Amino acid sequence: MKKLIFGAVAAAIGMLSMSAAAQTQDAAWLDDNLSVRKEIVVKPGADGAGLDARTATFPFVLRLSTQTFAFDDVKPDGSDLRVAGPNGERVDHYVENFDPKSGLATVWVKGVGLDPASSQTYHLYYDGDVASTANPAGVFDASEILALDFSGSPVKDRTRNNNSVSTVPTSAGFAGQSAAFSGKEVLRIAGSSSLNIGGRPFTFMAWVKPGAAGGGSVVDRAGSFSVALSGLSPVATVGGVQIPSTAALKPGGWNHIALVVRGNGRAELYINGAPAGAGNAALPAQQGDIVVGQGFAGQIDNLRFAAADRSAGYVQAVARSDNGRGLVTFGAEQERTGHFEVGYFVTVVKSVTIEGWLVIALCGILLVLAIRVMVQKFGLLKRIETENGHFEKAYAAEGQLDGAALGQLAIKNPSSTLSQLYQAGLQEVANRSQAGRARFTGPAIEALKARIDAVSSNQAYSLSDKLVILTLSIAGGPFLGLLGTVVGVMITFAAIAAQGNVNVNAIAPGVAAALLATAAGLAVAIPALFGYNLILTRIKRINAANRSFADALVARIAEEYGA
Repeated sequence: MKKLIFGAVAAAIGMLSMSAAAQTQDAAWLDDNLSVRKEIVVKPGADGAGLDARTATFPFVLRLSTQTFAFDDVKPDGSDLRVAGPNGERVDHYVENFDPKSGLATVWVKGVGLDPASSQTYHLYYDGDVASTANPAGVFDASEILALDFSGSPVKDRTRNNNSVSTVPTSAGFAGQSAAFSGKEVLRIAGSSSLNIGGRPFTFMAWVKPGAAGGGSVVDRAGSFSVALSGLSPVATVGGVQIPSTAALKPGGWNHIALVVRGNGRAELYINGAPAGAGNAALPAQQGDIVVGQGFAGQIDNLRFAAADRSAGYVQAVARSDNGRGLVTFGAEQERTGHFEVGYFVTVVKSVTIEGWLVIALCGILLVLAIRVMVQKFGLLKRIETENGHFEKAYAAEGQLDGAALGQLAIKNPSSTLSQLYQAGLQEVANRSQAGRARFTGPAIEALKARIDAVSSNQAYSLSDKLVILTLSIAGGPFLGLLGTVVGVMITFAAIAAQGNVNVNAIAPGVAAALLATAAGLAVAIPALFGYNLILTRIKRINAANRSFADALVARIAEEYGA
């Protein structure tokens, strides 16, 4: 009996603590009009995007899909989206594209104070009747003087400079829409005071998808700089000095090109975030129009021009993060909770009828089963999270998708859900490699997604197995207690009827049994409720990590084995 009383007191203290935590959480909520937020973990360092120095402002992209985001909870145009930074305050963002029907969206966010030595946690808020706070110009720092994503008509410069841009055909691109060139179209950006930066360092970046033949000009500013294609090999020219690339672009696939000209006259060419050529060239004058796509057949997207020499790590981080790898990991969703009151139940009893003990015994059996399930689940989830951590680090460090070391690690970590998804993906690659190198067309990518989704669904089912015992404990415990209460009340009335008058000695046993049975039912339901929510939260986190990894794996396989 003492144990039950102490248990009830401990449960009350725990519920009070949860109430205080809920109030603290509500106080930290960005906007009371928004009911849902999604955790976003940003990893700028070596285990993520590969940023090489602390960066005050770093625009990064959120690629949302139905596997990582609930589109049904958001306005059709995504105008109710908000983003909170690591300090809980709102940071600027803008929506490049938002398509609930296809379940795809691209949202740009202003990263603040990114430090390679540590991760950051942002939150994406939504689900509320609020006006848009999107601010494209605020996403980029002052040195970013031109940013074109080609979504929307007419094409707009997303920076605060609002440079004038000519019209150009668009088509589905790297993210949202991209500029489409057939070799005849030209995109012209009018020279302006913001673009005329004189003999200062600068950085040009763009995503390029050339046709099979290649050739043509990606960008050209007469007398200043250009990036052209000799076949599929980029050649940069800075102040008349040519800098050929040591790497060729992949035809029919998206490639990140960056040209950085530093203050010491060193010009560096990067392909997909990796150095591909360098040379000495005087800082050129920066005047006149910027011409994009002259004689070029293919697509160009996310074109950026900065009056600053970005570091090698910065360029690599842009190439990796914009491609949906490295920087961003999606976490669990969290709904805003209201305040609640806690009732106190203190009962002291000395005698219990046989009917009351029967109900208490049933509650005890249910509690033992619930504790057994909780112990098993917490052990399993710990193994999965530990092995997932090991595999995620190895996967991030492995350059080859089908590396032997990565495969062996996947075998050694059988509980890891990420390694299971990885093995399913590689098995699909192996099945398509029997007649030569695997080639993934559009239907093949869909088949790959279906295969990985099936594995992910089976994992979610396995993680949730036996949780029904906890739900039965949560729902059944109070009802068993109610049964004891009803039986006690029946005995009380029977005692009154037998004695013919109201006698305290006759009614006390029935009342005691009723109260103790109710306490026993709560003693089953309360720990089961806490355990269920803790387990469910960790399962959601694992499932979210699985969905994020599955998206990244499909994208990587499509990139390396795309037709």
